[in-house]
Amino acid sequence: MHTTSSEIFLRFQDQGLISSHNGASTLITGIAPVEDCGRSDLVFIDHPKYLRLIPQNQPAAVVTTEEIANGIKPGATAILISPNVRLATALIKQAYVDRDFHHTEWPQIHPSAVVHSSVNIPEDAVIGPGVVVGANVVLGNRVALMANAVIESGAVIGDDTMLHPGCVVSHGCEIGAQVMLKAGCVIGSEGFGFAQDAQRRNYRIPHTGKVIIEDRVVIGANTTIDRGTYGATIIRSGVIIDALCHIGHNVEIGEDCIICAHTGISGSSRFGKRVIATGQTGVLDHVTVANDCVLLHRAGINNSIKEPGQYAGGPAQPLKQYLKNMAAMTRLSEMWSRLKQLEKKVAALNSGEG
Repeated sequence: MHTTSSEIFLRFQDQGLISSHNGASTLITGIAPVEDCGRSDLVFIDHPKYLRLIPQNQPAAVVTTEEIANGIKPGATAILISPNVRLATALIKQAYVDRDFHHTEWPQIHPSAVVHSSVNIPEDAVIGPGVVVGANVVLGNRVALMANAVIESGAVIGDDTMLHPGCVVSHGCEIGAQVMLKAGCVIGSEGFGFAQDAQRRNYRIPHTGKVIIEDRVVIGANTTIDRGTYGATIIRSGVIIDALCHIGHNVEIGEDCIICAHTGISGSSRFGKRVIATGQTGVLDHVTVANDCVLLHRAGINNSIKEPGQYAGGPAQPLKQYLKNMAAMTRLSEMWSRLKQLEKKVAALNSGEG
């Protein structure tokens, strides 16, 4: 990284990410946390508690809100004002210090890769060691397929999509543009569908559908998404899925949802837009969750949720109700003792009346 604070301001001014630049332009050679920064670093501050570290460490520039910036004394540090510091962190780091997947230690197309003769490889694609690309796969421009990724026949990979090591995209699945599949993802595995005979022996039901992942989706390491039984399992644009999640067959996840680690969503369930499922959420099959719901505290969704809001626990209930119930849980032993005492008193009164 080698830029100036004024260049960062000009680059992001038009999109409203950086609204103003205060102080002289400074040279920036890195991005660091404010607690451990040098004098040529850019730092991000979204809380006043970090203000004391600015005169102490004297970074080259700070990105912060206008309100917090009022507490910074003029000096050698340039101040970049942002209405959304966290978003500025994401986009500025992407622009200047993100990993460049197109410059690796390997040749652009590694000699150990196996690519079917029917596949057109874009000139700007990167194909790493041990990659396997099946027949009639469509690769978009600037795709990067890292070591041992496997793309089966008939799959489509969109422009600027990155597959980290060990990813599998099964036959016929469709991956959009600017998608990131982290290490060990399995997209399009056969769903969990079986039939039993009279002796309760199990017989696999072939899943002949596919998975469709739209644009700008990020899927965490070792997450699995099952293909549809007949139609498609669909992950809409902008969705973020954490590591070690499982999405069942024919599920649909709406735009801009966030699915945190260890969440499991059973077949044919539907999430609306912007749903947040926190860690270890569990969802039964054939349920629907409305737009803008937040699922908390290992939420167990066994019935559809029709109204936006915060829901927690299992079975899931509105958050306020859940918190009241949890508070009562800590007094169950006391309430049980009082109940037994009352029962004895009632029994004694009844005996005296007799």
